[in-house]
Amino acid sequence: MREIISVCIGAFIVLVSTGLNNAYINRNFRLKQQTDEKMKEIDILLLLNKKINEILLKRDVDMVISEYISFDSFDDCYITIDDYVYLQSFCSQNHFYLPSYIVEEFFKGIAHRKIVLAPDEIKKMGAYTFKGGRIVLETFSEELLKCAEDRKIELKRMRTSKISYFHG
Repeated sequence: MREIISVCIGAFIVLVSTGLNNAYINRNFRLKQQTDEKMKEIDILLLLNKKINEILLKRDVDMVISEYISFDSFDDCYITIDDYVYLQSFCSQNHFYLPSYIVEEFFKGIAHRKIVLAPDEIKKMGAYTFKGGRIVLETFSEELLKCAEDRKIELKRMRTSKISYFHG
């Protein structure tokens, strides 16, 4: 009878320790997945910010914009058709990793500033014109950087957190 009780107690100890070990391994795996997701979010945010900054730095000096538009070009922004399509497709492909509210507000804000021109004029310029669009792009870039910094702080906190055997 003692042997059976000893075997049952041993089996119970093995079951409990195996369950604790499996839970610990699962928590480590989930933490690794979460850190990978945060790193992917940071990469996507920084990549989009890089593209926004490239658009801001583009200035086509060969274009004769003055014959099409007659307002102050310091605040204006000219986004090539390719870049605009790239921004839309990039945001739609990576919508899981991007803060949707900020992206929606950006596209809503930039759409309100779009100058309506004839398709032939847009084709000649090769770009859409946005009155005061530079400010919208710069604000969007700052918000993306702020989001990336927030994600970096969350990632650092996740990496420094300790996982114990008895923590749920």
